[in-house]
Amino acid sequence: MKVNINGRLLSAGMLGTSLVLSACSGVGEQAQKPQETEPSQTTAPAEGGSIQSRVKPVDFSLYVNYDWYTAPAWAERPHGKWITENLKVSLKPIQSNGAAAQKLNAMIVSGDLPDVVVLDRGKDVERLQKAGKLVALDPYLSKYPEFVKNVGEKNLNMLRSADGKLYQIPNWYINGGKGNGNAAYLIERKIHKALGSPKLETWDDVESYLKLVKEKYPDVIPLDFGEIRDGADVQMLGMLYSGAAEDRTPAFLSPGSGQVFGVPKDGRLTSIYRDEAFREAALVSSRWFRQGLTSQDLFTQTRDQILEKLKTGKIAVFGAYDAVVEGIGREANNLLKAKDPEDGYDVIWPIHKAGVSKDKVFPSGYNTLGWNVNVITTKAKDPEAIFSYMNWATSPEGQQILFYGPPGLFYDKVESGVPIPNEAYIKRDPKKYDELKIGEFNWNGNTAYVDTTKGQREKLLPEAAQDWTTQSQANVSFKTSKDMTEFSNLDPVPNSEEGIILQRLKDHYKQTVPKIFFAKSDDEVKALIAEADQEAAKLGYEKLLQWKTGQWQANLKKLQGQAGK
Repeated sequence: MKVNINGRLLSAGMLGTSLVLSACSGVGEQAQKPQETEPSQTTAPAEGGSIQSRVKPVDFSLYVNYDWYTAPAWAERPHGKWITENLKVSLKPIQSNGAAAQKLNAMIVSGDLPDVVVLDRGKDVERLQKAGKLVALDPYLSKYPEFVKNVGEKNLNMLRSADGKLYQIPNWYINGGKGNGNAAYLIERKIHKALGSPKLETWDDVESYLKLVKEKYPDVIPLDFGEIRDGADVQMLGMLYSGAAEDRTPAFLSPGSGQVFGVPKDGRLTSIYRDEAFREAALVSSRWFRQGLTSQDLFTQTRDQILEKLKTGKIAVFGAYDAVVEGIGREANNLLKAKDPEDGYDVIWPIHKAGVSKDKVFPSGYNTLGWNVNVITTKAKDPEAIFSYMNWATSPEGQQILFYGPPGLFYDKVESGVPIPNEAYIKRDPKKYDELKIGEFNWNGNTAYVDTTKGQREKLLPEAAQDWTTQSQANVSFKTSKDMTEFSNLDPVPNSEEGIILQRLKDHYKQTVPKIFFAKSDDEVKALIAEADQEAAKLGYEKLLQWKTGQWQANLKKLQGQAGK
């Protein structure tokens, strides 16, 4: 999961190599003086150039369907400027302004759709497809064979719609045997050290520590979590659920788009309200909330507000589905460390209930289909040109630019696909490097390429220059992520019987979870779960679970059949 929120934007005039490095003043001696040349304006960043040479010039609009996402200006990113100058491609972001669903609905109703939409797989994609608003990509697959090679035929087949056609271009897909994930718990380094560096492994360990923080640091929030997702997914509950029993992950709980909302047991999906792990997670969540050990603004705070608290070190323990990415954990860690080398945030192994094996705790879940998808709408004047850009963007050649920046900035050569870090990168100021927002607009992420080269690049760096996110992923978050590919495509069409049931159950869940958190006792929590179970049954939960089980079992057969070919 790649997100950068509300960073300082640099003017377009600052984006030549020497000026960008000057903007990063403090990254080292090389950054203090202009380099002899600006970033290459003509040379392809990788061997060959066949993919780059077939990119058709195009300007297109792009809408990211998330409340929390605010896009910076394309031309003010060094990689955006390079792409426009070299490929004659430019991208115009359309903002959600914090109301993504309403914005998308308004665009659909008015017929004024953008050229490209980035959104979750599932109901909205199928709604657009059934309305005839999406461009089928199949005619381009033979013309741009690199796309199939990079994404993988198995992944593309899993992304096909009911009519057998492909409309979706995946983002952060995995073509290969390794998984990934960004969920983690962070601890504020100076506070933890000042309190004796106690072990934080089990819920009991953490509860004792949170009480100590509350006593010794009254102006610090002992425990906090990421923002509410999809209107219903409370990250505190999801993160703690992953440690309540073995082989659990937050997607089992959430009724949101692309999630499971059912617990696998004996070959079928069962009610979350009858899962003992859900009950345990609900009990500890409610207890810590009513004891004032976690933020009392849990249900209303925005991502920006959470980041501001992290950046001032005012959260002692933090958990989130994307805690280690650039715009949250790394940005906060690098800012604190810039002020005080002894400060920052450390990643710890996911906390869990006593008796649960630490090696079977999975706060992250990965899907080889990736995080979300791009769809090209019928409003696009030249959909093939957009596809030709995305074919380049998702290739190793494109990922070098989108993830590592243009050549001549922080690397001067590429060996075996790895951009070799130069002195400007080695001596960079991490905080000011983050402000460049290199990695923004990478909505065609190629996980296998990025994770492999990122790890190889880090090995070339002295320890002090190694990237906090990369280390956090390699040491913890990638190791505690569960393969969830078999649970793909479990969202029913919204106007189907199962889709209507799911929406009613989601509304019910959104009402139930806050009641659990605000409960005044454990007995009240248990009573609320029992009531929720009864009400969910009346709303048709069992029928929905039967449908989801059928989809799940069909996925398993499809995956097994493809694996045997």
